[in-house]
Amino acid sequence: MLFSSLEEKAINLIKRKFYIETQLVDSDTELSLVVNSMFDGNIVTSHKQDLLPLLEAFKKRMKD
Repeated sequence: MLFSSLEEKAINLIKRKFYIETQLVDSDTELSLVVNSMFDGNIVTSHKQDLLPLLEAFKKRMKD
């Protein structure tokens, strides 16, 4: 029982300090989505997704 209580407290602590932050980068040369996994204000992992192919696909669909 003690370990499950400690485990629950640890999970709740992590949940309070962990969050996802997103940023849209929109410039003349780039359209991308940046997703940062944050823990206690620090970036744990970061991923950048190029959105230009998605934009081109939407443009193509709008023409058709």
